Amino acid sequence: MSLEYRLHVTERLAASAANIALGYFHNLASLSVMVKHPQDLVSCADLEVENHLRAQLTREFPGEALLGEELGGDLQGRDWVIDPIDGTANFVSGSPLWGISIAYVEGDESLVGAVAYPALGYTLSAAKGFGLRKNGVYTARTAQCEGLKVAAIGENRHWRPEHIGAMELQFRQAGWGVAGYRCATIGLGFAALGYTSGYVERYTSVWDIAAGRLLCSEAGLSISTQGLAVPFGLTLVAGTQPLCDLAHTVLSAPA
Repeated sequence: MSLEYRLHVTERLAASAANIALGYFHNLASLSVMVKHPQDLVSCADLEVENHLRAQLTREFPGEALLGEELGGDLQGRDWVIDPIDGTANFVSGSPLWGISIAYVEGDESLVGAVAYPALGYTLSAAKGFGLRKNGVYTARTAQCEGLKVAAIGENRHWRPEHIGAMELQFRQAGWGVAGYRCATIGLGFAALGYTSGYVERYTSVWDIAAGRLLCSEAGLSISTQGLAVPFGLTLVAGTQPLCDLAHTVLSAPA
């Protein structure tokens, strides 16, 4: 089955999932929310979106494995990886900075991916070797102004606050601006579009980054993913070469 076909199906499913999520986003007062861990939430919107995507992917690609943040699964070498709403805390707070991530992965490599940003009004997508698409149209990454350097840094409960702070401090001392979105798909999507120089997160999960790292790669950025594809087992650096060099220097320093 061609990557182009998988890409078009993924874009279509991202659009249908976006419609479901937006229905909840525009009616947050009635949203049911549960706390999984401090600062880690799941809502009925997450569950409905993931169930929808699982049903549609099973129909389109019977027999292919599925892994989702909320409903689990196992990686089997050729897999669909879903984050139904990345940035749930932003979502339930009424912030538009959240995304729906769908990726087709073979081994450690993302081959097809789409991230819908419903509250921002666009979807980014890519298939390996075909370039970055915005709302189904191929697009080029915006070149940043000379001297403008902005690093987006992720956060999660497994990455110790002092280590996140050390990363931010090193970038600021080197003359960089630093942004934080509390959402990996936003950090990666904004990097792919050229809004920032890149994104760094330690102890992230494959569903958070499977689509976004492909978007960045197809936008021409350098990508490094290290660790194991288990929950909170990955370290991701995606960005311009100067960002990657500094991030790896900080990450390799003794804790």
